[in-house]
Amino acid sequence: LLDLDGIEFVYFMNSMLVANFTADSQQQLGSDTMPTSSTVVETVSINFEDFSESFLTCATCLCSFDSNRRKPKLLSCAHTVCTICLDAIAELPQSLESGSFRCPICRETIPLPRGGVPALPPSFLVNQLIDLMNNRRRDLIPKCSTHVSEELLFCETCDRVFCPCCNVETNECQNHTVVPFSIAIKRMSEIMLYKANQCVKTLHRAGENVKKELKLLEESGERVARDIDSSFLELNLAIERRRLELLAKVRTIQQAKHQVLKDQLSIIESEKIKIERQCVEFQSELNVRNITRRIGALNEKLDSSLSLVEPRENSFIRYDSEDACLERRSTVERLIGSYGAITVSKTFPLLCQAQVGVVQVVNLRCSVRLTTVDYEGRNRVTGGDPVQAWLTCLEPRTDNTVGIQSSSRHCPVEVVDRDDGTYELIYTPTVAGRYSLAVTIFGRPIKNSPLCLEVALHNNPLWQYDGRDELEPSSALFQPVRVGCGPDGRLFVLDTGHNRIKTIAGDGQCKDQFGGPALDGHSAVGLHVGSDRLLTLNWRSKLVTEWTLDGQAVKSFTFSEFVEPVDLAVDSRRRVVVLDTGAMKVFVFDHDDKPLFSFPLEAASSACATSVTTSADDHILIGGTDVRVYDDDGRFLRSLVPVIGHDTAGYVVAGLAVDRQGLVLATVCGRRSAYVAVFDQQGTLINKIDSHDSRLRRPSGICVKQATAGHGGSFCSSCSACLSSFSTCCCCCCFVADLGNNCVKMYRYK
Repeated sequence: LLDLDGIEFVYFMNSMLVANFTADSQQQLGSDTMPTSSTVVETVSINFEDFSESFLTCATCLCSFDSNRRKPKLLSCAHTVCTICLDAIAELPQSLESGSFRCPICRETIPLPRGGVPALPPSFLVNQLIDLMNNRRRDLIPKCSTHVSEELLFCETCDRVFCPCCNVETNECQNHTVVPFSIAIKRMSEIMLYKANQCVKTLHRAGENVKKELKLLEESGERVARDIDSSFLELNLAIERRRLELLAKVRTIQQAKHQVLKDQLSIIESEKIKIERQCVEFQSELNVRNITRRIGALNEKLDSSLSLVEPRENSFIRYDSEDACLERRSTVERLIGSYGAITVSKTFPLLCQAQVGVVQVVNLRCSVRLTTVDYEGRNRVTGGDPVQAWLTCLEPRTDNTVGIQSSSRHCPVEVVDRDDGTYELIYTPTVAGRYSLAVTIFGRPIKNSPLCLEVALHNNPLWQYDGRDELEPSSALFQPVRVGCGPDGRLFVLDTGHNRIKTIAGDGQCKDQFGGPALDGHSAVGLHVGSDRLLTLNWRSKLVTEWTLDGQAVKSFTFSEFVEPVDLAVDSRRRVVVLDTGAMKVFVFDHDDKPLFSFPLEAASSACATSVTTSADDHILIGGTDVRVYDDDGRFLRSLVPVIGHDTAGYVVAGLAVDRQGLVLATVCGRRSAYVAVFDQQGTLINKIDSHDSRLRRPSGICVKQATAGHGGSFCSSCSACLSSFSTCCCCCCFVADLGNNCVKMYRYK
């Protein structure tokens, strides 16, 4: 029997088994038993594909035998090979010379008959099996109604079935991939079975995931129930403790009152017994004077006993639970009513996505924004989801010129819930390279997890201004030495080469400029931008000039001890600090320009001192070959070395700034390189701005971006706004006056 699923061979075994049933055996079984000729049938099921591959396929070329080109030929060694393979073997030179060939299966020498390969005997068994298969499949595989003997073909390119005889004239599928329809059915069946198997596996995995989630839900419900019981048990314990405290207090008050009254009662009883005893004694008294004296004593006793008439303590004890504590009780009930909350979430992790920020630089705080949605794709508007993230460096890149880099490949990630359905995943990569960020919600990965992040090795400027794009040639900067940022977001650049101050608006373009006698002589070297005023310093005229933020000169002052003042700063008490390298001193003036005190600089540092700034605690920082820190009274505290590496010769700190968190930013100029160093108050290097793609040449002044409305100094997650306008950025940016390139550049430094 043969069907689509397999072939069943039936063997009939008669002789040996029937012979066992002798007459004696039949007599033992009984006289009513009819003599029988038993037939034992054994069936063996063989898979169709396995059968076809084993018996109907040429073992040399692995192609199926047929009745046309690949006719099966039976060799003398009993192996069967198709005619195409035998023709190829017979045409070999050694076969032509010897008149024989070797069996490709067992290597036995086979003589070649005079008629060649066609004269070899056919394999009748294989041919019969082929006919049996073809007869069995004739009803299963459709045939052409016109050419019954031809099997239909299938064009994989056009996805159509056609008869090769009917399609001779049109020949539409000449250059297409055409296979027999039976093979196409076989392939499609395999594909269908594969896809079905994949669907089953996927559904099985989905079922396992749902079962796992059901188990987690049950565990979560039990855990929350335990937490609720524990929480309210603590609340009940607190209430019970309060109840016991009140009861104990009542007992204590009651006992105290009781003791006072008992003591008073004891006094009354003792006095009463004493008077009764005296009355008995009075009855036998005959002396008038003694009687008179006793009467007087009783009068005094009577007066003193009046104080015992009223109880020395009262019985008033009351629990205020009604009117007196009604308001307090309603407050307690309201608090209990709002005590505890059940938080649930409709977030569907598989639809949630994380968006990578624009700038990812080593040693800078970076961020990825996660947006959560529900099962129907609607954005969530509340937070509270258990978001977890892991950041791992896959391919680190290091460079000795960049600065501090960590060897750890794992970077901690801080998850900040914005409580609007979005989350900020904040991290600071300590090594450059390619990272993998895995994000899960409820322990299940989000749609694009893990994310592939590229962390840049070099810190390049986000924005720069040189004024060359403006219409007037004089608009270009020339020798910008100092820069300051105003409270309204405007940037003030001291353009010493043009004796002016340029004001750059929020769109990054110059909107105004001003000058005056205080800036003449190409000698203005100091600039401070405050909340309501500007201060400039001219080393040649030795003038400190105050300006409004609109560029109007207000007043100027000088000091008789000035020799060569090079920089100035203003502390939180509005005191003006002037660095004078000629006098080797630092002068401090009050807000009315009156000198307060001065302190000297060390000879080693005063020769190269170029900059001064103040910190939030009014410490004075002097930049030169190093950074020297003094307190607000001018006492030396410590020295900081912002130079990276051991070769400190030739490096000078040309500009200083301190941000609100106390980080110190220093522009460092050397013979070989120039950069911006960021370090803390203890001198630990935090970051280095190398500006690899836009090299710094003699960076001088530096300032930190002040807080603008809406930011308040908070961290800018991706600083994408910095790419177009510095006014919309937060306080993670600094501005550097690049004297050698005649421009101002903006960088992120944390």
